[in-house]
Amino acid sequence: MFELAMLGGRAGTRGHGFRVLLLVTLALLGAALLAGNFSGRQPLTVALDVGLSGLRFILLLMVLLWVQDLLARDIERKTIYFVLAYPITRSQFLFSRFLAVATLSAGALLFAGLALWLVLYLFGSNHPQQQPPALGMPYAMVLLGIWLDLLVVAAFAILLASLSTTPYLPLLLGFAFALAARGLGPTISHLRSARSDPLHETLFSPVLEHAYTWLPDLSRLDWRPLALYGLQADFTAMALATFNALAYVLLLLVLASVAFRRRNFI
Repeated sequence: MFELAMLGGRAGTRGHGFRVLLLVTLALLGAALLAGNFSGRQPLTVALDVGLSGLRFILLLMVLLWVQDLLARDIERKTIYFVLAYPITRSQFLFSRFLAVATLSAGALLFAGLALWLVLYLFGSNHPQQQPPALGMPYAMVLLGIWLDLLVVAAFAILLASLSTTPYLPLLLGFAFALAARGLGPTISHLRSARSDPLHETLFSPVLEHAYTWLPDLSRLDWRPLALYGLQADFTAMALATFNALAYVLLLLVLASVAFRRRNFI
């Protein structure tokens, strides 16, 4: 299984993904620097916020494209027949593809995250700030939260690819799932706040509360305030969010494995 994961990782690196990532990362770094320079107050914090927000969006697209390239297109082109002819189970093949996507996303995150850190450290604004961003261990924890977020989205996209006969369905629904899961927590918090319209709370709260029972709240993995404002980490809440994310990933992969074993490719 690990050999299959390595082959999948090599296939992902040989594709256009990393070249696109390089170009987009350069554009992201430029946008982050411009945003910081145009900010009159806290330029480093603004630049870091723009960079991390762009990083979460770009890597989300990259993960969905890798799932499509490594799994959905194999099913569409019937090349999966040659792979399954080897003495491996379908579950092993599916898990190897997930490991390949997880490894590729970790490498891309480290590359882009280190590039953003270096740009801010070397070329960031020298304007004094009352609370400069924390670019040490809190920054590494923010990157870890982004990676866990990507693992959940990748597992959901793999589940869709194991069920779907349309290659672009995991890409489109995976993107919609990520947006919904990332926005679920902030939306519920806004509806419960004093600024919320009572009519909106009456209409949407029951729907969102129902969605909260099966849709993961990926906003719990958004730990950017730790690096942006130097806040103290709530390790209990972070550990619980990590456990929930990993449990959700495991559940999705088990469901994908069951569906993939029962699927008829003829």
